[in-house]
Amino acid sequence: MKKSVKKQLLMNKTGDEIQVALVEEGRLAELIIERPESRRSIGDIYLGRVHKVIEGLKAAFVDIGQKSDGFLHFSDVGTTTEDYKALIEDDDDDDESGEGDEESETKGCSSAEAEPSGAKTVARSGGRGPSASGKDRAEQAEKRQSYTQMIAGKLKTNDSILVQVIKEPISTKGSRLTSDITIAGRFMVLLPFGGGQVAVSRRVVSRKERARLKKLVRSMLPEGFGAIIRTVAEMQEESLLRQDLEKLLGKWTQIEEKLKDAAPPQLIFKEDTIISSVLRDSLNSDVTEIVANSASIHKETLNYIEWAAPEMVKHVSLYQGKLPLFEGYGIAKDVESIFSRKVWLKSGGYIIIEHTEAMVVVDVNSGRYAAKREQEENSLKTNLEAAREVVRQLRLRDIGGIIVVDFIDMMDNRNSKKVYDTMKGELRNDRAKSNILPMSDFGVMQITRERIRPSLMQRMGDQCPACGGSGVVQARFTTINQIERWLRKYALQQSMKFQQLDLYVSPTVIEPLQNSDMKTEMKWFLQHLLFVRVKEDESLRSDDFRFYSRKNSKDITAEYGDL
Repeated sequence: MKKSVKKQLLMNKTGDEIQVALVEEGRLAELIIERPESRRSIGDIYLGRVHKVIEGLKAAFVDIGQKSDGFLHFSDVGTTTEDYKALIEDDDDDDESGEGDEESETKGCSSAEAEPSGAKTVARSGGRGPSASGKDRAEQAEKRQSYTQMIAGKLKTNDSILVQVIKEPISTKGSRLTSDITIAGRFMVLLPFGGGQVAVSRRVVSRKERARLKKLVRSMLPEGFGAIIRTVAEMQEESLLRQDLEKLLGKWTQIEEKLKDAAPPQLIFKEDTIISSVLRDSLNSDVTEIVANSASIHKETLNYIEWAAPEMVKHVSLYQGKLPLFEGYGIAKDVESIFSRKVWLKSGGYIIIEHTEAMVVVDVNSGRYAAKREQEENSLKTNLEAAREVVRQLRLRDIGGIIVVDFIDMMDNRNSKKVYDTMKGELRNDRAKSNILPMSDFGVMQITRERIRPSLMQRMGDQCPACGGSGVVQARFTTINQIERWLRKYALQQSMKFQQLDLYVSPTVIEPLQNSDMKTEMKWFLQHLLFVRVKEDESLRSDDFRFYSRKNSKDITAEYGDL
């Protein structure tokens, strides 16, 4: 049985920014930040327009009014109730099939930790889970293949389609979309196109309670609707479940009304506020204190808890301390450390966290010399501490995708297994789905963690204007060589000589140009018969430059920039 962890929810509002911190045993475990310019969009519902259908990718790109088109895979496209029911198997018995696991039940939720993919998980699995036979899996694969072919024939360019965001835009990629719409509540997730399917979280282990919840919710659901019953619904009274369902049905009615006059692309439904979302997804018996430094947030919190968990009202308070909230609870330094590459360990070692385009790399270092006879013992101690800290940092920074951890080399394979078991155990406390491979012979461990939005550092940090986010600045003489190659190419393609150009470079590049033995502008005139005037532009990086024609002030850099 999982050990109960004392948790606190701290809600800090500063100006237009809201920060919600989850503190576990006195240490910052998760931090959710929302600003007006970076509001979360997980769970938002749009009426979109199909921009293009690419059968080779088994996907469509949908315009939902964002900077980039959303990505809609055929496996995330809903059909009519009849088509939907044909792809799943009925589940009227109350067996221990495991449908509606923790990943499932978060479909449509806006928590930073759980990818909302539940409806599809339940529907596609047919309630069988990993125990399905080879024949069953083959039949399911055949159904999925026929399903994607059917969808490819139905989706057409310029079609209007109702879609929901299940993954936010990351880098140059648009939002990941689904048309299996879900609306998350406190005790259940409503499936408007669920076809009467009802699933229960597998964390509700009592067969009697599972049967009660299923029977109760089925009796409440309108025809054609489905639901996923969440863990917190266990042992709850019928009146609370009915009240939650009525709220969800009310939201769906508003969506239907708005659709009548909607024209794509248009936002149809916005997820709950960050406060309601966090309370909905994080509130359980382990939470012993909920503190807000804002009267408006305190009121919103009380209103929600008085309905959802009235027994926890006594844990809610308005912060009255003289110090800022996070400082008063001793987590201010933890918040500041999120943007640091180096994280120190109590043993004296440290880890380095590096972000790349393809993955996140973590390097573990001992930080101090250890005697040879103690090297294995010290390496194990540092690696075990690092494993716990790495998982904490993944949650804290909301890091997803591929993570590679380079541990300190150890000779004993039993020690490597101890590190692997520790890492695996720590990941169980993380609500984001992850996979982990044992440590390789090179001391490297590979992890994948679901990513539904850019990491906290990507969302809240600004790209360095000097290095462009690489951490390394290109040598200025390399930039000068690129400029001279550009001039050679430009001169070769011009029939007219003695043209006049303005060259803009960063302050770091202009210095060697001005201090060369022969004046640079004269040298370039003798080489290329071009009048070049060099100017300083502080907004340019050291690896960038701009050429303008003095005749019409046109930027011509890109026209001859294939260097």
